[in-house]
Amino acid sequence: MKLIKYPQSCFVIESGGKKIIIDPGSFFAEKFSARDFLDVSAVLLTHQHMDHLDTKSIKMFAENNIPIYGNSDVAAKLSADRIKINEVKNRVKFSVAGFQFEPVDLPHCQILSCKVCGRKFPVKPCPDHPKAEIVFVAGPPNTGFLINGVFFHPGDGVELAGFTAKNAGIPIVGPTIDHERAWKFVKSLEAKIIIPMHYDFTVFPAELRDTQRFAKLNPGKVDVRILKNGESTEVE
Repeated sequence: MKLIKYPQSCFVIESGGKKIIIDPGSFFAEKFSARDFLDVSAVLLTHQHMDHLDTKSIKMFAENNIPIYGNSDVAAKLSADRIKINEVKNRVKFSVAGFQFEPVDLPHCQILSCKVCGRKFPVKPCPDHPKAEIVFVAGPPNTGFLINGVFFHPGDGVELAGFTAKNAGIPIVGPTIDHERAWKFVKSLEAKIIIPMHYDFTVFPAELRDTQRFAKLNPGKVDVRILKNGESTEVE
C-alpha cells in the first residue's frame, strides 16, 4: 500500500489501483487544489478542525459525487454547508473501492481555552486576554481510521489503550502534544513504521515542528519515515 504525504495530516493512499484521501485541511488547500485529486474514491475526515477539514475542498469532492466519511460531529458541521456525508461509527468496519476501513474513536488531544472569554486556541496566551488564566479543555470528537489493517491515522489523538498498529501516522506537535508524548503513543501502538505528521502550523515552536529532532529521540528500532509534500512510501 502506497502512502503519499501532504500538508499537516493529509495523506493520499493507493491500493489496488484505487486512491483515497484523508484529512485534506486548510494547509492542504493553501498549496494544492482538490480539483487535482478528483480521482480519489473516498474522502475520510477524522474531526472538524479546519487544519483537517477544508470546507471548500470537501464541497468540491461532494459535488463530484465522491463519498465522504466522518463521525457525527463532522457530519453536523458539514450539514451547515449542505454537504451530506456518510456517518461512521466506532469499530464498525466498512469498505469502499476495495479499501477496508475501521473507524476507531480516540480522544483529541486537549486544547487551550481562555478562562475569561472561553476562546479556544493552540498556544498561550489568549489573543484577547493575554493575562487571563488558561485552562485545558477537551477537543472535538476524533475518529482515527485503520486502513486495510495496515496503516492507522489517529487524527489528533495520541492516547488509545489496548490498540496496536504496525504502521501509523503520528502527530508530533499540538496544543498538548510534544515529542515525548508522541513517542509514548508510538510505544503504546507497538508501531514498527511511523510517519511524522501535524507539524505545519507555525504558531508552535520550531523545535517541536522539527521532524529530524523528533526522529533523533527514537527510543528503539522504530522506522521513522519523514516525507515531504508529495513524497511517498510503501507499507504492508
